[in-house]
Amino acid sequence: MKMQKKRIVGLAIVLSLFLSFGSAFAANSSRMNPRWSGGAHVGISPYVGLIGLELQQDNFGLTLGWPASIGVRYYFDPSGTQWFLGTHILHYDIERDRTKDGVRYTEQKGTLVGMGVGYKLRVKTHWDFTLSFSLAYQNETLRNPTQSRTEEKVLSLPGLTVGYAF
Repeated sequence: MKMQKKRIVGLAIVLSLFLSFGSAFAANSSRMNPRWSGGAHVGISPYVGLIGLELQQDNFGLTLGWPASIGVRYYFDPSGTQWFLGTHILHYDIERDRTKDGVRYTEQKGTLVGMGVGYKLRVKTHWDFTLSFSLAYQNETLRNPTQSRTEEKVLSLPGLTVGYAF
């Protein structure tokens, strides 16, 4: 059952990314000079992690960040201040002591896959403040030298970043 759930989640991710990128490039294929922009972001967000970049072509944005995250955003208005819908994947692997049910674990490894909505406010033509809210499926494994524990849950994730657009 777990393997089937993973396959369904994986297929949903691939399909949403394919549809987003496919429609972005199909919509812009007739233009000779598509409008590109980008920005660097810091904060907390499932789209860019703690620090990341966004490349935007007209209504579509691709985000990459650290810890390993990738996201696709659709902007309703491709100008500076705008609402967006998006999908994202964030993966982390950290060494951190954590006790669960009396057992001490030393490693956390997990993946978050989600969708959300957000608002980007552009101030003075280059500064961006982005607020987002997402629902995400999380698969997390806790490990120590002798055992491991896997948990799955659905989370609500707020995001707040400050960025500089170029």
